[in-house]
Amino acid sequence: MADRHRVAIAVLGGTMALDLAVAVQAFGRRPTMFDRIRPEPESPYDVVLCGRAGVPTFGELLPMAELATADTVIVPGVDDPLAARDAETLEAIATAAGDGARLISLCAGAFVLGYAGVLDGHRVTTHWALADDFRAEFPRVELAEHELYVDDGQVLTSGGMLAAADLCLHVLRSDHGQSYANDMSRLLVSPPHRAGGQAQYTKIIEKPLTGGLAPVLAWMLEHLDEPLSLQYVADHAHMSTRTLARRFKAETGQSLLDWVVMRRVERARELLEESDLTVTQIAYAAGFGSTESLRRHFLLSSGTSPGAYRATFKLAAG
Repeated sequence: MADRHRVAIAVLGGTMALDLAVAVQAFGRRPTMFDRIRPEPESPYDVVLCGRAGVPTFGELLPMAELATADTVIVPGVDDPLAARDAETLEAIATAAGDGARLISLCAGAFVLGYAGVLDGHRVTTHWALADDFRAEFPRVELAEHELYVDDGQVLTSGGMLAAADLCLHVLRSDHGQSYANDMSRLLVSPPHRAGGQAQYTKIIEKPLTGGLAPVLAWMLEHLDEPLSLQYVADHAHMSTRTLARRFKAETGQSLLDWVVMRRVERARELLEESDLTVTQIAYAAGFGSTESLRRHFLLSSGTSPGAYRATFKLAAG
């Protein structure tokens, strides 16, 4: 028993229940039904939960100091990723990292690892909607927000909540082989590996249009199916192309072309989800002008094809 791999899961205030449940299910005690899939009397891991009294969880909580002695430390996502964390927790994580422990974060748990000072120089991911906050807090960390999960050696991180299962299955595959991970995926009734990444789940979160170009941007959103070239928009706005390009970059942080392409992809997503238009009809309605142009830009932005996206996000009427 003593030589089993020790996994310590940090249970913090605001820990996301689903992330915690996935970690416990993947590495903790096996339910009786697992024996019908794979004859295994017990988990190959020794799993402990670490936290403070009063935090709801699935079992007994050991002191946070126990994180420092683990072979693998798992930090599930938290409700408020920017919240301050107590020094004991962060020190224990840093100590574990210094001793060579494997560090795993699920969803927003990457922020906790960041505050522990163990992510500098690593490539990581977190929930796509938190990308701007993460980059602002940890500028020395390479963020790949469109990945479902990232394995960067000692540090492994996953994106949004259900991507926790993808990462945990990856860890099981690395530790015990593909067959073992496949059997766990059968228990979870989840694919052992999902194609694509978080990009297909992203959504543009529009901020209020308050700058001097707000009326122009609003007009562009209403006319995405028109040829919104720099000259075309400049003529509408009654300004030179040079002035428009400069002001557009200053107010949006993007070139006009990049801004238009992103909004057209978003419009195509909406139509794929909510309408019965064909992909060709959507290409023209969103302003791409051709099916090939839609497919090219959609793949670059979303990591998948329009048809595959519709298959995932639109339930056919039955």
